[in-house]
Amino acid sequence: MTEEDLNHNSDSSDVEDVGGGLFNEPDDWKPKTPPPTFASHTLSLSPNSSITVRLIGKSPLWGHLLWNASRATCDYLESTAKSLVEGKSVIEFGAGAGLPSLVCAGLGGKTVVITDYPDPDLIQNIEYNKLHSLASVDDDEASLQNEDGTRKVVLPKSSTIHCTGYIWGAPSDPLLEISPGGYDLCILSDLLFNHSQHEALLNSVKFTLAKPDGVALVFFTPHRPWLYEKDLNFFNIVRESGELEVEQVVDKILDKVMLEEPRGDQSLLLKVFGYKITWKK
Repeated sequence: MTEEDLNHNSDSSDVEDVGGGLFNEPDDWKPKTPPPTFASHTLSLSPNSSITVRLIGKSPLWGHLLWNASRATCDYLESTAKSLVEGKSVIEFGAGAGLPSLVCAGLGGKTVVITDYPDPDLIQNIEYNKLHSLASVDDDEASLQNEDGTRKVVLPKSSTIHCTGYIWGAPSDPLLEISPGGYDLCILSDLLFNHSQHEALLNSVKFTLAKPDGVALVFFTPHRPWLYEKDLNFFNIVRESGELEVEQVVDKILDKVMLEEPRGDQSLLLKVFGYKITWKK
């Protein structure tokens, strides 16, 4: 979901391994990392097709959850595929499991780049999903079937997927080597809670968004409703840059809350908001 944890905890120990193993930690001293889980997303316009992604068992970077904003982003991408996705270059920041990127690839995105913080577990998991979540055009009929009876989405031969670690605000040269003219579509799904990184995130968009017609999609749920205005401040920063325009395109009400949070306006927990950012003409 993002590049930094809200409440980061170090996994390192204060005790060094010295004295021939005298101070070694017993195997059960720390809880073991939970195993990976899997989550499926059914395409809204093709209900017989779905994409299953693997989620890492636990992550301080929140990559172990498939967020509602990610699913809502996918629904929007399906509905706008002709204009935003087909034959386009696409990049996703803070991708987590990479579901929106995979949907773009399945919908005919020409070049799809999935990025997240360069944590080995996160990037390896994205690579796994790149290899396993979509079917090949050469797969036999049996290989096209998901366990739930739906069909896998087939990756067109014209589409390529790249996975890489990237820190927001860092030089974009490695990303532009993949798509030298920039990206027609940038995806930011459930990243705005990280208020300290808004400037860096905007810089990454400006570094990579193709001119003059590139589009950035920003979808999010206010998981901390009492800080909703701080989430929205990202768009103030975008407008104040003087180069970009902002338009709201989605205001979706969900069936249920994903994460309970007693503070703030509870109705916001049932919302996904979607915005479109474009270059000023």
